Amino acid sequence: MKKILFGIFTILVLTLFGASIVITNENEYKLIRQFGKVNSVITEPGLSFKIPFIQSADTLPKEILIYDLSESDVITMDKKTMITDSYVLWRISNPLTFAQTLNSSIANAESRIDTTVYNAIKNIISSMTQNDVISGRDSELTNLLMENIGNSMEQYGITLLTVETKRLDLP
Repeated sequence: MKKILFGIFTILVLTLFGASIVITNENEYKLIRQFGKVNSVITEPGLSFKIPFIQSADTLPKEILIYDLSESDVITMDKKTMITDSYVLWRISNPLTFAQTLNSSIANAESRIDTTVYNAIKNIISSMTQNDVISGRDSELTNLLMENIGNSMEQYGITLLTVETKRLDLP
């Protein structure tokens, strides 16, 4: 009987110990939540501990992410329609702000990025003639977009690294 109780006790202790370990990899952040509220953010790789069954650990990526915007029509200053297809390189710069404003959701972040970048593209291209847009395809258009967006995504804990145009054509 004592061996059975000792075995059960050992299994219980090992289960509690295993449930309290948090392993953080180099390419991720760990958010330790207590009753749904972010209690701490682990940014360094390694082992850490949490209180089992009271705290939970969520994972956010630390690496550079890519978001491919859908094609959209934009109108130039000389009233000519162009089709733009772009992508954004971004990363989470402040995991706590990201968790608080976007509920730790990559989908919510991509939705905000989509709206912000589309508006910037629309504003920049609508202030240029079609010839200027075509001649500024490479770095000039990217620089104008990044300047227009500015630091607006920092309020969400996001840093936009670049906005690149894959395709810019006539309809």
